[in-house]
Amino acid sequence: MRPVGDRRATAVAVPPRRLGTVEPASRRIVRGVGWALIGAGAVVLLYVAYLLWFTGLQTATAQRDLADRFETITEGRGAPTAEPPAAGRSSEAAGDAFAALWFERDRERVVTDDVLYVVEGTSVEDLKRGPGYYVGSALPGQSGNFAIAGHRTTYGAPFWSLNALAEGDTIHVVDRNGTEWRYAFREQRIVEPTDVWVVSDADPIGLGAPTITLTTCHPRASAAQRLVVFGELVGSV
Repeated sequence: MRPVGDRRATAVAVPPRRLGTVEPASRRIVRGVGWALIGAGAVVLLYVAYLLWFTGLQTATAQRDLADRFETITEGRGAPTAEPPAAGRSSEAAGDAFAALWFERDRERVVTDDVLYVVEGTSVEDLKRGPGYYVGSALPGQSGNFAIAGHRTTYGAPFWSLNALAEGDTIHVVDRNGTEWRYAFREQRIVEPTDVWVVSDADPIGLGAPTITLTTCHPRASAAQRLVVFGELVGSV
C-alpha cells in the first residue's frame, strides 16, 4: 500500500518517435533507370507507329494521285511510238507515274493485291511515293535491262513480299503509251549494296532477252543487303 502523499510517478512506456527513412541510393537508381526505359520504349513505339502507319498513309495518298494522273496520260494512246524516248528523266508529265506494275500467278495477284504506280527516279523523296524507275536503265518492253527499286518496309512497303515470286509467275508493266508488257520470273538473288551491276548491266544474268530487275532491301527492316528479282520479257498485250 502506497503511503498517503507518495507522489512517485508511474513509468509509462512511450513509443519512440517515428523518423523518416532514407531510401537507399541503389533503389533510387534502379527506379530511375526503370522509368527511363519505359519512356524510351514509348518513344520507340511511337517511332515504329510513324514508320509503319504514317509513312504508309503518305504513300497511299501519293499512289492514288499517281493512279489518276496515269489514267489521264494513257487514255487515248495507242501502240508505242516507233522511236521510244531516250532513257532519262523526262520533262513530259514530270511528277506523274512512269509505269504501272503488278504481279500474277495463275491469273491471281501475288506480292500485293494492288497495282503499283512507278515513279521516275530512286531518290529518297521519289521512293516515298512508290517504286522508282532507275533513270538510265532500259524502258519497259525495250532492249536492255528495265530496273525498278522499291521499299520492303515503310512507305507502303510495296516490295514486302517480293521474295514470294516463283517460277511460273509473271510481272506486268504498263507504260505511258498504254502498252502492257509481260515478263516471266526467272530468278532471285541476295547481293551486296555495292553490286550495282544488277541494274547497270544490259543483260545482268545472261538471258539474251530484254530483262526486268526489281531491287529491295534485305532482310526486312535492314539495308545490309539487297534482294533482287529478275524477269525475262515474253510478250505484250
